[in-house]
Amino acid sequence: MFPSSSKQLLTVTLTGAVLIVVVAACGSSVDRGVDAVDAGPSGFGAAPADGGDAAVVDAPVHELACIATACPEGFATCADGTGPAYKCGADLKRDPDNCGGCGNKCLLYAPIHMSSRCVEGTCELECFSPYDPGNQKDWRNCDGKVDNGCEADVLTNVKHCGACGNACAPGEPCIDGVCGCEPGEIVCHGQCVDPKTDDNHCNGCDQPCDPEGGTCGELPNGAYYGCYGGVCGTPKCKMPTADCNGDLGQPGCNSDGCEVPDVRTDPNNCGGCGIKCKAGEECVNEGNGPECAVPCVRFGKVLCPFGQCRDLLNDVMACGSCSRFCQGAGPNQVSACRKGICELDCLPGFADCNGDPSDGCETNVMAHPGNCGTCGNACDVAGGQPCIEGKCLMTECDAGTVF
Repeated sequence: MFPSSSKQLLTVTLTGAVLIVVVAACGSSVDRGVDAVDAGPSGFGAAPADGGDAAVVDAPVHELACIATACPEGFATCADGTGPAYKCGADLKRDPDNCGGCGNKCLLYAPIHMSSRCVEGTCELECFSPYDPGNQKDWRNCDGKVDNGCEADVLTNVKHCGACGNACAPGEPCIDGVCGCEPGEIVCHGQCVDPKTDDNHCNGCDQPCDPEGGTCGELPNGAYYGCYGGVCGTPKCKMPTADCNGDLGQPGCNSDGCEVPDVRTDPNNCGGCGIKCKAGEECVNEGNGPECAVPCVRFGKVLCPFGQCRDLLNDVMACGSCSRFCQGAGPNQVSACRKGICELDCLPGFADCNGDPSDGCETNVMAHPGNCGTCGNACDVAGGQPCIEGKCLMTECDAGTVF
């Protein structure tokens, strides 16, 4: 028996070598593993080829680890309710609600188009451009000042068009981050228009045409009076109709008008006059405008109602059939469609440990000491052991390693 102490020493003599063994005593410890030692083909103590003394081989190293209870650097227990309820549950380096300290929240500064996020325990400012369909902005901090935030929208700013410092020429607009207009176009109220065809800016800005102001008593089917060649009063077709036989506007107003009702769907005039689809093709718009194609086939999808192409094997909006929508995602959960079957997936770091679908994936397995890393993997909660990034916290035992 060894004497009772936290560290015990045993000396053993082995054929000309002395092996010292240090045994660590710990309330609770685990063996972290063995670094294997290559003793050669004959194993430990094999005789050298020259017949000399047996070679001395380093023994395997076993590193012991004990339960740790103190929060590691960068983690804290926020008892004021600002952080997760678990011990050491707040990641002070990345948590935007507890950045660098409990309750230190990274804020949004919407009036100056800035937000902040937690990077290594510090709230760092960055430009903020929320998604706004029809009025999208791209704010940048072009003057380098913090007081006025991100002051330049590079989609429209003529001094910073597309990028900070890229100035447009005098009189040129900045539209969608590009300076100037196409040849033949003019600038009207910050937009490029074609004065030869624009019904609101015919032959100049703010010169609208009267849609009923023309020489014909009654306009042909689908037509109206608009701007053509910079002159108002010319019969034109309303989209999506078209005059494919070219008789609109003939002297005497003798015309069958806009005889093609819809160039978006007409297989003989698909996207324009004279574009005829082949046998088996239809006039469809699958993201590139009207064109002739076998609907949805090029994408490996199925044509569903309202002209939508759907992947019935993977689309949560049409899973297994055009009419099946995957529903029911709960907290920390997302819907998924796999091989035409609706499923529910947990977000990374979460799991459904109580088996109750009504509360979704309720457990944060990255911090929950009773379900650390996976459901059912419990840390020593009574001993105060926290769960850090999905692992029960351990530390090196006081006695170090066993040689």
